Amino acid sequence: MLTRVLPFLFSGSGLESSAEEVRTFAVVTVLKIVKKSNAKTLNMHVPELVERLLGLLSSLEPEAVNYIHLNASKYNLTEQKLDDMRLQSVRSSPLTESIERCLDLADADTMKALVPRIEAAMKAAVGLPSKVGCSRILVTLSTRHNFLFKPYADSFLKLVQKYVHDRNDTVSSSYAAAAGYVARLASDKQLLATVAFCQKLYFESDEDKSRLSAGDIIFSISKNATDRFTEFASDMLPFIFLAKHDTNEQVKKLFEDTWSDNVAGSRAVLLYLKEIVTLAEKYLESPKWVLKHTAAKTIADAVMAITTGSESIAKPNAQTLFPALDKAMGGKTWDGKEVVLEAYVRFVERGDSLWKEDSKVAQQIEKVAVREAKRQNKPFRPFALEALGKICLARTDLELSSTVIEVVEAVLDEVLGAEEEEGGEKMDVDSGEPLKAAQVYVLTHPLTPNISD
Repeated sequence: MLTRVLPFLFSGSGLESSAEEVRTFAVVTVLKIVKKSNAKTLNMHVPELVERLLGLLSSLEPEAVNYIHLNASKYNLTEQKLDDMRLQSVRSSPLTESIERCLDLADADTMKALVPRIEAAMKAAVGLPSKVGCSRILVTLSTRHNFLFKPYADSFLKLVQKYVHDRNDTVSSSYAAAAGYVARLASDKQLLATVAFCQKLYFESDEDKSRLSAGDIIFSISKNATDRFTEFASDMLPFIFLAKHDTNEQVKKLFEDTWSDNVAGSRAVLLYLKEIVTLAEKYLESPKWVLKHTAAKTIADAVMAITTGSESIAKPNAQTLFPALDKAMGGKTWDGKEVVLEAYVRFVERGDSLWKEDSKVAQQIEKVAVREAKRQNKPFRPFALEALGKICLARTDLELSSTVIEVVEAVLDEVLGAEEEEGGEKMDVDSGEPLKAAQVYVLTHPLTPNISD
């Protein structure tokens, strides 16, 4: 009977009819059939049923929803809020319940026939409900039918990479979340390929959305495939540590949450220091400012993380860090560079195991300290002057009094000259900060005692 009835219900006289009443009757009949049939009766029809039901999730959605989605602002709704409501509707839909019933009845032979049908449904899905439904099926198969689904996990984890690029953020996030569940069953090779895909998505795209998708996938693997994540932590954590310094707040938070969920304490950076430095150094000269600044902040944070106590930096670690840190200090000033400068000062204070024995490193530190102090960028100058003072204090092997006086005199001349031009009126904050920093340095620095006299 089903062999004869189901094709009729799926035809133009049923689900594809132009009459709404006919379509509704066909849907109700199909749902009743699924609910009351047993595995022996239904399994041969499950592949087609699942594909059709996934398509119906969108085609049966009220047309008013699409209108409201296009005119969300008129109704004081955000598109994201509306998409969240649609997502909830898919989860509680009787169609979704029937799809899951079909999956529960499936055996190995049925699963083999079902896989290409799911792939076809993913490819043909147009509306948000159908796309989210497809991603939900992957989650269900990975959690409730893992034994039957495991042979196909690799192909679906690879296929998901195509659909995380969806223009709709909700759909993209749904597929990223599904990737985390499918990763439980994937082979080592495919899991590493997925991590490589996420890194490519992060480093080679110019869009924040792509970096956010990479963060979604990595976070989902961490959350939903914890054992697999732990197994390949050394391949993921260096990348996560770098990405948690992203300039986009959403991307940054995703990677920060992933890092904090899997790492106990900042000292864990020592375990992956070489890998972190190697990865960050690769992008310190990137033409993309986002990556360049992210890499520089990564190196700075690595220095601060391994010096949380009072001990010095071990020489091997100092040798690993210094070339990258020195490169991070190069180039022009940019918003946030003071973070790197602070790490540079910390390195000088704690890295004497290196610069006391390596004259080239010692000379480069002196050169960088003076160069940064002579910068003309007013917001950056107070940090640079303070850094020069701290480096002079740490480098007891140097006599920099004449150089310091020259630098500070230039700042004082500029600031006092600005005062005279303003008729002796009170200076603004930008002018006041360099003056304050210069005065504090000149009056308190131990290498220039005669000035205080």
